[in-house]
Amino acid sequence: MTSVGIEQLAESQTEIERLTAENEALRRQLRRAQSLATVGTVTAMIVHEFNNILTPIINYAQLASSGDEEMVHKAIAKASEGGQRAVDICSALLGLLREEAAAPSKESVAELVEQSLLAIGRNLAKDGINLHLAIPKDLIVTTRPAEFKQVLVNLLLNARAAILSKSRSGEVAISASTAPDGIELWVRDSGAGISPEHMDRIFEPFFTTKSGEDGGEIGNGLGLALCKEIVTSMGGTLSVESTFGEGATFRLLLPG
Repeated sequence: MTSVGIEQLAESQTEIERLTAENEALRRQLRRAQSLATVGTVTAMIVHEFNNILTPIINYAQLASSGDEEMVHKAIAKASEGGQRAVDICSALLGLLREEAAAPSKESVAELVEQSLLAIGRNLAKDGINLHLAIPKDLIVTTRPAEFKQVLVNLLLNARAAILSKSRSGEVAISASTAPDGIELWVRDSGAGISPEHMDRIFEPFFTTKSGEDGGEIGNGLGLALCKEIVTSMGGTLSVESTFGEGATFRLLLPG
């Protein structure tokens, strides 16, 4: 190869590296934007939950102002309980938005699920949704925590939306177990399900079945697409099974 050819090859390689770096930077920005979009989606639910936390605190404080010692103790207990709940929700939200280090870490699956549920900021039971958890306390996964929680929050919000679009009650089940090459986690709902003609496109960017505030993916069809991209980047897979009108099951497989 001539010196000119070598120089052209080196320039091409440099350009490829530059474009690869730019592409990765754009992917990070898109994931960050999706995190913010997810937080925006749950804001109304969080505000409602904070109102539920503060109202009894204020009521008990007003009753305690009468000087009744029993009411004073109840007001203090209610303030402590409600304050801790508010702190837990805020901490979960900050964890969802936290910038991730490149290296994954070993995390408790049960704790990641608990923090994801807190990040939603609303007890699903208040929407008539029964939540079933089946996650071994000692189950560990190697993952990037903020991105794992971003995926799970999106799946939970979609499950809630699917149920509310069908009826005023339903069930969501989250289960996890070890697999031969890692861990498996399932998010099942009894919602509207996915129509057969949409199954092959459900993870496509910008594809959405959303028709209103209570339906479809988060972020104009980017939610599930980014969830799949995040899981793939961690060496895992994200898949779905659904019977239209009866619900959907999302399966997350991550290496151990």
